[in-house]
Amino acid sequence: MAPPSSPPSRAAGAAAARRLVEAYALDALGAWAAAEPRAARVLQALLFDEDERVCCRAAEALGRVAAVRARETPEPAREMVRRAFWLMNDESGGILWYGPQLVGAVLANVPALCAEYGDVLASFLEDEPFRAGTRWALWRIAGTAPDVLARATGALTASLRDPDPRVRGHAALALHAAGREVAELAGDGARFTAFDHRTGELRELTVAEAAGLPGAG
Repeated sequence: MAPPSSPPSRAAGAAAARRLVEAYALDALGAWAAAEPRAARVLQALLFDEDERVCCRAAEALGRVAAVRARETPEPAREMVRRAFWLMNDESGGILWYGPQLVGAVLANVPALCAEYGDVLASFLEDEPFRAGTRWALWRIAGTAPDVLARATGALTASLRDPDPRVRGHAALALHAAGREVAELAGDGARFTAFDHRTGELRELTVAEAAGLPGAG
């Protein structure tokens, strides 16, 4: 058995990280990340998990890691965002499906980077497979980057007529968070699933509910 002073093995660190992610223990994850230099690498592997909830929670966990690293310098958080964008590009050779969620979580936790990367994030609004995820990410940063949301309002409003309820619903979430009226969605009872970063749960709601309006069913 290794002495207590020895660092945990990579496998042990990954198992511990997954337990914290599954418990959605963000404060504990932040404390763990402060003492674990490999934290970002360990958590990034969970972005490719088969469980959507684990992927979304891992993105939020990485946002906390970015905040911890940014206490000294924003460069590690900046590099995390750059790498996410690179992995969202076809030329990377491997698509990071939850890239927008990761970027949104990092920007929400390190608001100083919003001016630098908020518009880059919004540029993925019409890129598959990131359309719903990018709208989620704009919802995530609505409170910290209202100027980014203001510049994306036209594209978000246009997507309220999109046939995909995930796109409509996440656009409604972002616009509602930005204080925009979306009365045209009243009665839109189409259902979609959204990750609630406040609770760590996947929620099923109607598009009208996402817009903060009375909705069908």
